Amino acid sequence: MFERIAIIGTGLMGGSLALALRVRGMAGEVLGYDRSPAARAEAEVSGVADRMVESAAEAVKGAGLVFLATPVGAMAAVLREAAPALEPGVIVTDMGSAKVGVMREICAVLPPGARYVGGHPMTGSEQSGVRFASADLFRDRYYILTPTVETDTDAYQVLHALLTGIGARVISIDPESHDRVMATISHVPHLLSLLLLEMAAAEQARAKSTFAVAAGGFEDMTRIAASSPEIWLDIIRENRECVIERLADYSERIQGLREMLESEDLSGLERMFLDARRARQELMEKRGSRIGEVFEVVLPVPDEPGVLSRITTAVGSQGTNIENISIVHPLEGETGIMTLRVLGEQSAAEASSALEALGYSVSMGRV
Repeated sequence: MFERIAIIGTGLMGGSLALALRVRGMAGEVLGYDRSPAARAEAEVSGVADRMVESAAEAVKGAGLVFLATPVGAMAAVLREAAPALEPGVIVTDMGSAKVGVMREICAVLPPGARYVGGHPMTGSEQSGVRFASADLFRDRYYILTPTVETDTDAYQVLHALLTGIGARVISIDPESHDRVMATISHVPHLLSLLLLEMAAAEQARAKSTFAVAAGGFEDMTRIAASSPEIWLDIIRENRECVIERLADYSERIQGLREMLESEDLSGLERMFLDARRARQELMEKRGSRIGEVFEVVLPVPDEPGVLSRITTAVGSQGTNIENISIVHPLEGETGIMTLRVLGEQSAAEASSALEALGYSVSMGRV
């Protein structure tokens, strides 16, 4: 347990994290800070943190772990303010929805001795603000870590254990893949929901009954359009290149669909429906894959930079979360033994296959 954890940014995500850490006793003290005086006051009234403080430097002083929960565009600046007060050996992580550019900016301002692990919780709400914070926001939700070859192994393990402790399902993805995936499943869908509502609003101006007859399917597809514009402008800007790439791909698919309809290619349209239904079924099966016995995946690993990143991202690429991770080095500089605990025999087998494909000698067994 940490004596002190600092959370910079106390909106929905930061406030919920503070509550989760306190409810589960993960720290002796949870300190909060927000750049906005109004947000700080609201967080103080809400009681999400043990104490709200007046500066980023005051928040991180004496903290063993620091979470950056501000909008992604503000992370580097607020960390620069806090950097002189960071303790040697402190673990710094972020909760940003875009990774490549953010991680580069954060690493550029970190002082020597600080250890950084990128992160992104896959949870949230169309509502924003600390008044909607919940200690259960992370329970059974994926929390992505984005280690690189520079990531400190001990820092990763500590953060992984803490996130698992608040109920999150932790997986690892490399930063570049993370941003492509988020553009596909989150950022572009958000923009498309804006376009759908824009189109419906124009139709509403012509036919006043449009919104009145809109059914649940339309509401589901456009729910996320109610999210905070400030937050989403930041996210889209940070992941702009991947978003543009995915929008170009989507545009081609829209054109293909239009041509299919113009040529009355009903068999092609039927294939689209069937393929989409199969993909949807796979999506729902993945969401329900947590139940199962615990299996251990054990492998010898060399004591060298980057090994943690290679292994955890290989497992994460299968969509498998690691319940627990440990590395034992019998002798300094020698080969270590890494043990991954995974829920479910199928998930463990998929993780083992991914690691064997990288050339590791893997054994798997029920705990």
